[in-house]
Amino acid sequence: MTKQADDTVTASLVTLGALTAAAAIVVAFVLGVARWQSPASVDDGVRSISDGHYSSAVRTLLAAVAQAPADARAHYYLGLAYAHLGVQTGAISQFQDAVRLVPREPKFHAGLGRAYREVGDRPAARGELEEAVRLDGQGAAAIVRLRRAARLRPRAAEVHLLLATVLDRAGDRSATVQEYDETRRLAGEGPLGEIAHQALRAAGSRERSVQ
Repeated sequence: MTKQADDTVTASLVTLGALTAAAAIVVAFVLGVARWQSPASVDDGVRSISDGHYSSAVRTLLAAVAQAPADARAHYYLGLAYAHLGVQTGAISQFQDAVRLVPREPKFHAGLGRAYREVGDRPAARGELEEAVRLDGQGAAAIVRLRRAARLRPRAAEVHLLLATVLDRAGDRSATVQEYDETRRLAGEGPLGEIAHQALRAAGSRERSVQ
């Protein structure tokens, strides 16, 4: 395949955000990206994502979804590849499929929440991120995991937002405010900063009503 033809294929893939499984089969066949004698591996797609080869990951994972439409992992990682390419409509569609197939997997909700955040749907983003926290477990264990994540990724606003949510549920008001403030500092005027701002206002209202 020439470079020009390869560029054309890649550009076509970027527009395939809302493909149904049936459409994915047709596209994979037309583009010649599926190897039906050797089923596409979700793990191959994951490796491509890890290596930063997002268009290649989309090609592999489109074929995987076509071959196994009920494989939630295939939908999730295809959504992740689309998200890295900036195709948020495609990411949302695939994350929604993953959540529908395995509704109790925290990372599927987290992926969907991040995609909603990118398109500016703040209520939906917060709902999915909070559901991810709820499913990932409450109390000390969840707090320990998220504090560790915050230490490893100190500038990741979404981690501080999740930690604030868990701390709020645990009733640690001082630490909750600290993490929401850190989220606002890191996220600025962006969607995450606004979510943290609204959460702080809601927390303040609850405290006043108790007093």
